Amino acid sequence: MSDFTVLCVNTFAAYIGVVPFLVILQIFCLKYKLPKRHQFGLYLYALAICLIVMATDTPSLYQLNFYPQFNFIPFYQFTDNFSHYIKSFLIFVPFGLLLPTLWKQFQPIKFTIFYGFLFSVLIELSQIFCLETTAITDVTDVIMNTFGTIAGYFIFFQIRHMHFMKRMCLSPKDTRRKNLSKWEVYLYFFIPWLVTFILTPFISNSLWNVIWNYALGMPV
Repeated sequence: MSDFTVLCVNTFAAYIGVVPFLVILQIFCLKYKLPKRHQFGLYLYALAICLIVMATDTPSLYQLNFYPQFNFIPFYQFTDNFSHYIKSFLIFVPFGLLLPTLWKQFQPIKFTIFYGFLFSVLIELSQIFCLETTAITDVTDVIMNTFGTIAGYFIFFQIRHMHFMKRMCLSPKDTRRKNLSKWEVYLYFFIPWLVTFILTPFISNSLWNVIWNYALGMPV
């Protein structure tokens, strides 16, 4: 089974656990009368977070093991790990696209780049606690993640005036929406991360059992 298939299944498992919490959040936010396109974009943003967390082997609560491995040399053995670094680039493209699309405070490019860089550093630091040989804290990953964020921003810049982009951005017209825009991005960031940290291993195991038992006819 390809790595891409495994990533898709694991990301889907993570998203299954996240969606109920997103629905509850949006029920609580009904008073803000958020545009439907913005609400839809929040689900895409949470999906992007799930994809990144699952693609980077970020440890779950049940996999914590202090085993630090570091690479501080940029692009060291880049050709040997070319596919890995391309993946590191690609998984951050949706992130860089959605930030300025959904929140006006990220439309200055420097804020999007900084947030993407900070997110990448947080992931790399969490990999200190991965199982042995699972992941390595790598400065090249941070560079490629940041480049991916920049690429996503430039996609936003090219399509920002298209019709389907209207009403995606939370542009506050009153104090309540202005306050919401300040914490919404972080809330929809930490909830997917927390769910994948605690619940995803159980959902993923159940989903893989279904796949092996029924789709492939190979009982576990």
